[in-house]
Amino acid sequence: MELSEFTAKSCMSKTACEFLPKKKTELNLEKVAESLRKNEVLVDIETPFVLILKFKGKNISLFKSGKIIIKETPEEKEAKKIAEALMKKIEE
Repeated sequence: MELSEFTAKSCMSKTACEFLPKKKTELNLEKVAESLRKNEVLVDIETPFVLILKFKGKNISLFKSGKIIIKETPEEKEAKKIAEALMKKIEE
């Protein structure tokens, strides 16, 4: 996954940013969670539909559809940096 494959926007709450895949995506969250744990990302909650993560001091929701919500981060520039770092952890 590359961040260029996503559309970024501020959430309506204005306290988070979300990244939506431009193409239909379906993640295997079980494998993603395993990869994240190996790379020292805290997976708080794991369901077949969403992972709730703690990464770089932020609460993040990663959905099966590929959508990413980075909470407590209203600035898109900061959220993009966090999303890029998270994607690298998934791919390692």
